[in-house]
Amino acid sequence: MLPDKAWQPAHFTRRVDAESDGDELIAFAREHFKVLKGFRAGEALDFTDWQKWLLRSLLERRKSDGKLRYRRALIGLPRKQGKSLMGSALAVYSMIAGEAGSEIYAVASDKDQARIIFGEAKQQILASPVLSGEARVLRDAIEMPRFGSVFRVLSSDFRGQAGLNPSLVLFDELWAQKSSDLFEQMVQGSGNRLEPLIVSITTAGYDLDTLAGQMYQYGKRVAAGEVDDASFGF
Repeated sequence: MLPDKAWQPAHFTRRVDAESDGDELIAFAREHFKVLKGFRAGEALDFTDWQKWLLRSLLERRKSDGKLRYRRALIGLPRKQGKSLMGSALAVYSMIAGEAGSEIYAVASDKDQARIIFGEAKQQILASPVLSGEARVLRDAIEMPRFGSVFRVLSSDFRGQAGLNPSLVLFDELWAQKSSDLFEQMVQGSGNRLEPLIVSITTAGYDLDTLAGQMYQYGKRVAAGEVDDASFGF
């Protein structure tokens, strides 16, 4: 399904197969997440049409083997468009529905930025009787013992990346990463996972000679069909 022309991205990788976990994630958020601020506070979370399209596209599954299509994805959004809310929903959903023993990480150039997606997830869990009954919420980690899963906060100054085995990584504001070291460690660490997914969600940067800039240029080439990389979502 193509996006509505009113909000169609300038560049995007097109769907190949119809199967996706997106609808499960959307239904999960509607059942367990709430609008926490504004005049709709307290209402069940119902993503907008473009957010639903994005989540369905991100979680596309290959018809050939049933596995998630993407291993890496770059999503560019303006500010105040719900990137933290979508990221937190994906993280909490993955703690329950993902691979057994899932390790989910919210990553950014500094810990305050990394805590934004994590903090949203923490608030949603504490506001849900069902989710709070499953979770143990700590300062920089959320554990769900029944599923053997954990959600942690990391920043670029973290030095223990080599021992990590991430199943889902949410890079917030990738443009602010001064080097690719942490990103590459996350990719390498996820190598033994069945369906690893590294998602970078960012507002616009200003320098193409950075990790975000390089991935942006690469994504445009993939979306245009100039590069054959079915595992990269843009």
